[in-house]
Amino acid sequence: MVLLLLSEWKKRLGFLPLQLTGVGVFFLCLTTGVGAQTDRLCPAELAQKFAAHLQQPDLNRAQWGIVIQPLTESQPVYQYQADRFFIPASNQKLITTAMALQELGPDFRFTTRVYQLDGGKKIQVVTSGDPSLALEDLTAIAKGLKDRGVTVIEELELVDAIAPQHYQRPSWEWDDLHYGYAPPVNGAILAGNQVTLTLTPQDLGEPLATEWSDTIAGEQWQITNQTQTEVEPGQSPQVRQIFGQRQLVITGALPPAGDPREITLAVADPPGYFLASLQQKLAEQGITVNSHSLSTNTTAIAPVPVLTLTSPPLRELIKTVNQDSNNLYAEALLNAIQPPSHGTNWQSYLEKLGLAPTTVRLRDGSGLSRQDLVTPQTLVQLLINQTQRSTGTIYQQSLAVAGRSGTLERSFADTPLVGKMWGKTGTLTGVVSLTGYVENDHWGPVAFSFMVNNSDLGAAVLREAMKQMVLWTAEVEKCQPSGQ
Repeated sequence: MVLLLLSEWKKRLGFLPLQLTGVGVFFLCLTTGVGAQTDRLCPAELAQKFAAHLQQPDLNRAQWGIVIQPLTESQPVYQYQADRFFIPASNQKLITTAMALQELGPDFRFTTRVYQLDGGKKIQVVTSGDPSLALEDLTAIAKGLKDRGVTVIEELELVDAIAPQHYQRPSWEWDDLHYGYAPPVNGAILAGNQVTLTLTPQDLGEPLATEWSDTIAGEQWQITNQTQTEVEPGQSPQVRQIFGQRQLVITGALPPAGDPREITLAVADPPGYFLASLQQKLAEQGITVNSHSLSTNTTAIAPVPVLTLTSPPLRELIKTVNQDSNNLYAEALLNAIQPPSHGTNWQSYLEKLGLAPTTVRLRDGSGLSRQDLVTPQTLVQLLINQTQRSTGTIYQQSLAVAGRSGTLERSFADTPLVGKMWGKTGTLTGVVSLTGYVENDHWGPVAFSFMVNNSDLGAAVLREAMKQMVLWTAEVEKCQPSGQ
């Protein structure tokens, strides 16, 4: 990745490499226009700007951590509370995807295998936690069995090796667990383990109409509808789960002429949803199922599967993790690295990434846990280390691009950094983070990490503050002392 970025920079700005050792590159500037900037931003001036920036009344109440380090330098050009612990939010995905590339390899694929016994009397579907499996894949299974002459299945067995007590991370907050961004992470994942509830206004005074995007998934929930259609709604629609029950209470209101409101919720019983959906697809192909069962035993009933479905390769899956910030995909990758039943000791994996385990506390793969902790310096070190690996380009290409893709598609559109910054965002209440690489006129690629915790400001305000920080990071240069 580093060589790619530097070569592109060289073409664009007219730099000639004089020496190349690892990631260390020294340039001679051949074009006077690039080097003849009148508004120079030296590290000392950068520090002054950051100090003034963070002392603004609306920013200084929060805890900030910052590291800025060019790939060609051994030390940061700016750091602030770099070795303090911060809740990373979705910046945790940077660690998860790097670990997945390291442990699984860029060509790794999840597989779903179908086995047949006794001429089709018993069918076994062995899942592996593929987060990309869709309803169309179940249709492919049904058609494949029909093509093999199967018309009656005496026993349909679904194998999901992950036990229900491991479907969510223990440190996830209860209020998150019924939403689609925090779905169960099991072995038999289908359609992202998500279902959409659409609320539509009716005549004045009537409850909002409810409709599920998938009836099988939706009917796993019992709904108590306390909504209203009101001229001036006092509260927008809200959903809460009754503790320990598959019951949702919906409150709030919409105006009579208002647009419908869509709320993405988690599937309540993922294996049950998978089995019921598969039976529906089999029925559509004229295949009758007399009985079904769920097992955690992955032992195959036959030597060779009759059908095998595979996910996209890991190099593509991590784009969904980092560009779209998909929590399910991140957790599925963490399960693939180390099944949840094997414990939560990640020290050896972190050491292989070149990170000090004492600077990371890993409680999940997505960053949804508020028990995750990491230092800004560790995230920057991770990015630098990744550039020195054979998978460095794959890793960098998995990140969102300023003004172009993922969670940064609408960011920096009004700045010169469109297409010149690759990063990962992170957001929880009171927490915002942004870590990535940005092209710099003087140093080429620069790794940075901006983290804020314990803030009472909205995410949009904090992101705007970080936006200015990234712009300064792109402008800073190594200045010679006066008189030289």
